[in-house]
Amino acid sequence: MVRTNDTYRKKHIISNLDNFKKYNLGYHTVILIFLFLVSCSNILFNHDDAMSMLTTKQLVIDRFGEPTEITETNDYDEYYYDFGVFEERVNYFDPQISLVTAQPKVSKIENEFEPQFRINVSSKYIKFHLIGEKVIYWESQNVKFPVKKK
Repeated sequence: MVRTNDTYRKKHIISNLDNFKKYNLGYHTVILIFLFLVSCSNILFNHDDAMSMLTTKQLVIDRFGEPTEITETNDYDEYYYDFGVFEERVNYFDPQISLVTAQPKVSKIENEFEPQFRINVSSKYIKFHLIGEKVIYWESQNVKFPVKKK
């Protein structure tokens, strides 16, 4: 003779197992979709990672060609790649101009201020220090060379 309490327990355990299977399958599905999306995307290596992958002289030359300038020192050779200058317009305001003063409703041409800015000029370059065929140091300024992951 089966007791109703035992039957209730069996049904409760079976329904809990069914719920566990559903949730477990859901988690696995989400993980598989995530892995699929990540594996099919075009992930880029950022500039620092891409530059750090250039570990030999041949890799540097393959990537950037012949350097603009080679400096030989007692300790290392410096390969310098010049990419020109970078001009940046930087706004600044004269401290005598107050931004909170009341202005007349009608603006006259002679009352208007010239926009104030300065041009910040800096070099764009990449520098490598090499000992023999091995890159021991790299430095860059105002350049970004991200690379697609293969």
